[in-house]
Amino acid sequence: MISKQKSRNKMSFPQKRESLILIFCLAFISAFSQQNNTFYLMHDVPQTNLLNPAVQINCKWYVAFPVLGSTQLNYSNSTFSFNEIFSTSDGSASLDIGSFYDNIKKTNLISSELHLDLISVGYRFNDYYINFNIAEKINLALTYPGSLMELAWNGNTQFLGETAEFNNLRTHSVYYREYSLGVSKVWDAYNILGIRAKLLFGKANIYSGKSEMSLYTDPNTFNLDVEADINVNISGPITITQNSDGKINGSETGDIDLMGVLMNSKNKGFALDLGWIHKYSEKITLSASVLDLGFIRWKSDVSNVQIVGSFNYAGTGLGSNFNSTDYITELTDSVADAFDHNVSQDAYYSWLPTQIYLGGMYQYKPKLGIGAVSRNVIYRNKLHSSLTLSANTTLWNKLSGSLSWSYLNNTYKNVGLGLAWHGRGLQFHMVSDNVLGIIKPLDARNLNLRFGFSFLFGCPKNKEEEEKMSNPYNSMNTGNCYWAKKLDKNYKKFLKKKKKNEKHK
Repeated sequence: MISKQKSRNKMSFPQKRESLILIFCLAFISAFSQQNNTFYLMHDVPQTNLLNPAVQINCKWYVAFPVLGSTQLNYSNSTFSFNEIFSTSDGSASLDIGSFYDNIKKTNLISSELHLDLISVGYRFNDYYINFNIAEKINLALTYPGSLMELAWNGNTQFLGETAEFNNLRTHSVYYREYSLGVSKVWDAYNILGIRAKLLFGKANIYSGKSEMSLYTDPNTFNLDVEADINVNISGPITITQNSDGKINGSETGDIDLMGVLMNSKNKGFALDLGWIHKYSEKITLSASVLDLGFIRWKSDVSNVQIVGSFNYAGTGLGSNFNSTDYITELTDSVADAFDHNVSQDAYYSWLPTQIYLGGMYQYKPKLGIGAVSRNVIYRNKLHSSLTLSANTTLWNKLSGSLSWSYLNNTYKNVGLGLAWHGRGLQFHMVSDNVLGIIKPLDARNLNLRFGFSFLFGCPKNKEEEEKMSNPYNSMNTGNCYWAKKLDKNYKKFLKKKKKNEKHK
């Protein structure tokens, strides 16, 4: 029987060293979600079109710096920060078990990302805005059930006479290149609509499918019955090795052809982005977007791994030495023999985590807008939501900024800042959803930074030119009468149609 007493006492780091190293290695190498809540409403920056394909800028052209157009770095942990579960004294760290259990959820997510724009170009023509972008994206993610952590720390006595389930231990680790082409149009006096098509080329992937595990502990004999059905798909320069009995005994990478990986075009995919901006009133602008509706089909260097079966552990005699090498080896071999290991090379699909943004801006004063953004990510059939409130302003006509507060990863400790400097033909942006996390990373569940440079051409030189070509739904632009003119035009059409219908009656 595996048994440990649940306690709120602090446990010294060396006692759980191996487990903690595993947890935090996974925490800092796992990644996936784009966290851009503060950036979403900064519509003066061309790259916000990547978050909402309906966004248009005032300038005729924008061309991003090669490789430096916009870089996105992100790490997030939905459950805990380092200092929330560890305390340090005399140079040593100790785990606070009570804090750990207060933070653990039924399903937990650890994530981060690296997105690098290689080429980005935008062009505006009358009511249309066209955007082309090439980006390298590395997204990895790990979800794990809270019950699995409870078993690791407390043993199985808490599950006597019942079946404990440890489902949803999954990962989606992916590296792909994205070619996207988007177009948006001022549809009428109230709406701008946008759409973007994406052609994807997968380079490497680890995508776990079905993941089910259960443990039953007999209340009388304390025998353990373990069942598992786990599927993992891999695409990359990795070979799964098996012994003569068909059991997995390791993996091999061999010599990795870096250029072959970078130029791999066999794993194709497709995705769509949809965007909408609505002028609700002269002071209120609403926006919404749905991103990454798509998939990648993996068929190069594929390995499909399935581990399925059950194992019964009836314990051992009183005279057994639990720490002996022979006992550990025998137990390990028994577990390995109890499960079937199936390895195949079939093509498979991985779906991108779909993102849904909902935003609103209230123009409180000519140069001060109050914004709200709700971001929702659907990852492995579970919704992960966040909320951001922001104050957005323009200073000296060259500097625009956003100060935000967010509820992210089940914590309120997120103060964000976004800055965009608009020089003559040049723009620089730098945005973070949690500036405090950059200052004190061990206290943060979310670390986020986005920055980049762009060339801008054909921008308005004065207010008169800006009124002629600026976006009527730009929340920071209250001097533009373009939308009112369209409204008046539509109203005249309505009256004309109404009179015509009355004549036919």
